[in-house]
Amino acid sequence: MTEQGTPLGVGIVGVGGIALSHMAALRTMTGARLVAVCDLDADRAAEVAHTERCAGYGSVDELLADDAVEAVIVCTPNMTHEALGLQVLTAGRHLLMEKPLALTPEGARRVAAEADARGLALAVGHSHRFTDQSLAIREVIDSGDIGTPRFVRVVMNGGWIWPGWQAWVLDPELSGGHSLHNGVHLIDLASWWIGEPATSVFSVGQHATSEALQIHDYLVMGLGFASGASGVCEISRGELPRSAGYLELTVVGTEGVLSRSWDAEGVLAWTDTGLTAWGVDGSGGRTFVRELEAFAAAARGEVEVVPPVSAAIHAVDVAAASEASLREGRTMTIGATA
Repeated sequence: MTEQGTPLGVGIVGVGGIALSHMAALRTMTGARLVAVCDLDADRAAEVAHTERCAGYGSVDELLADDAVEAVIVCTPNMTHEALGLQVLTAGRHLLMEKPLALTPEGARRVAAEADARGLALAVGHSHRFTDQSLAIREVIDSGDIGTPRFVRVVMNGGWIWPGWQAWVLDPELSGGHSLHNGVHLIDLASWWIGEPATSVFSVGQHATSEALQIHDYLVMGLGFASGASGVCEISRGELPRSAGYLELTVVGTEGVLSRSWDAEGVLAWTDTGLTAWGVDGSGGRTFVRELEAFAAAARGEVEVVPPVSAAIHAVDVAAASEASLREGRTMTIGATA
């Protein structure tokens, strides 16, 4: 276990886009520091290592052989998560896995069981839990001001962000489909705010950008809960122009309604290229700092991980059921085998 007051030595596997956000957060922290990176592209790993002033490796085995690495952040494509997660945990390192935890409910449970058996911290990168607005919504819910939440609507719509038609995320065998790739964020928020796991899901989707797509780049998931509460999660990466962005957060309680207003984004401007937003207070950067501070504290044994591992597994359960609903055109019961 990392000693209290000693920065947690962090290694990052995969130095693509999302890793940059983690690196930026680590630069500002005193409770954790980046000590190593690795990537299949060893030259790229070496370049990043030089910039970040840390060790650079061309394989996970090399990174895990470095005694300075006490915890690992996995920032690789979805289909690698289960195997890499097990490798990291077997080597005795704490793990922050970028979402989703795994491509299948069974895989997610295997990774969780390994962490539990070894007494290691396992966190999953449901970063939206750490945004200013998400925390503010949870605070209002906890205050009781809107009563008991009965309905949640989460909308996160934007334009195409993937690099090209051969991007791995567009292959459902590699990404798990849009429910698992991006939808897990919304599933997690809805369940968190309602305060219980979803028990059913019915999903509809569109190939908004092109019928050639194998995934639904526009997706709506309708969630049911045992208490009778419900939720609607809408996620799109098919909006035009590509720079467009729209976020809507609503929680309806027995005593009131909570809705997110536009000023939560900071300064907004509609231009001929779409919507542009400037987070003048640095709120975007704070999200990843909060996430990594929580992970470091969990690795030191000071707090439980956020979100709980059970919630991360549940997000995979619902997302997998959502993909089944898209294929079969019917409501799926979460956890049902038939």
